[in-house]
Amino acid sequence: SQFVAAPDTSLLAFDDYDSTSQAHVLKVMGTDGANEMTLANFKGGNIYPIVWSPNSQWIAFNYYSGFTEGAPAAEVYVVSRDGRTLSSIYKGTTVGRLVFSPNGKYLLVEETTSASGGHLFLVNLSTLETKMLAAPGLSTDFDWYAPSWRP
Repeated sequence: SQFVAAPDTSLLAFDDYDSTSQAHVLKVMGTDGANEMTLANFKGGNIYPIVWSPNSQWIAFNYYSGFTEGAPAAEVYVVSRDGRTLSSIYKGTTVGRLVFSPNGKYLLVEETTSASGGHLFLVNLSTLETKMLAAPGLSTDFDWYAPSWRP
């Protein structure tokens, strides 16, 4: 599993997959491998990507399910680094990148496929309000790639 370091370098986040039970468990641990803690559990599916907020207090991740049934579903979650707060903040079909705003107040969700192409959604993490972003003069009838925040 890929280890994702917190910006403050205090913790590593990772998906601990058990092939026997088909369980995906999002965990964090110290950079020395100590103090492993479970943040979320899922049966089947896949957890990807895993991203940290700029202040290292939150982790956003996408949980994919339904691939084996031919009906993929994506659900984006945000969880506190101590695992006490887990919130579903977006549901879609296929999610590419997740990008926290520099101040950590918003999460950009890249929906890579839908009936009308790719879209970028902005989630206000305080209110959980979701807005589709549009760029004047640019069509949303194609996939968007590599979204980022301008400093």
